Amino acid sequence: MQLTLFTDYALRTLVFLALQPEKQLSTITEVADRFTISRNHVVKIVHQLGMKGYIETIRGKHGGIRLARPCLEINLRDVIADMENVTCLLDCQREGCRLAPGCRFQAIMRKAMRAFLGVLAEYTLDDLVRDKERMCGLLALDIPVTTVSEA
Repeated sequence: MQLTLFTDYALRTLVFLALQPEKQLSTITEVADRFTISRNHVVKIVHQLGMKGYIETIRGKHGGIRLARPCLEINLRDVIADMENVTCLLDCQREGCRLAPGCRFQAIMRKAMRAFLGVLAEYTLDDLVRDKERMCGLLALDIPVTTVSEA
């Protein structure tokens, strides 16, 4: 299974926002610059993440983007399923394959996809940013100050 760049960049965007101090707004330009991604591409990603409820977008001069919910509530299975078309990895009908009526490959692929998504369901965005100090260092970000309630 190979994820699209769209999903890859969506995950990077979520990681970036998860590493920001709570309630701090970031900009699309910051995300695009940090990962060297086209700003227009990040706009599309942010729109999709916002539509799916993963991030909050605030318009205006002092607007920006931030996570809409805690990292522990953002399940990787849900993000991948929302960003990818995981309903069908193989469309034998579209190809007009003569073997389609007797082939078991579609059923095998559906089983593989369920297993793949099952593993992802065990993890959240929090798992991706567990070592915040290291992750911030890799992205050259200031390390957020941990409050007493987080410790």
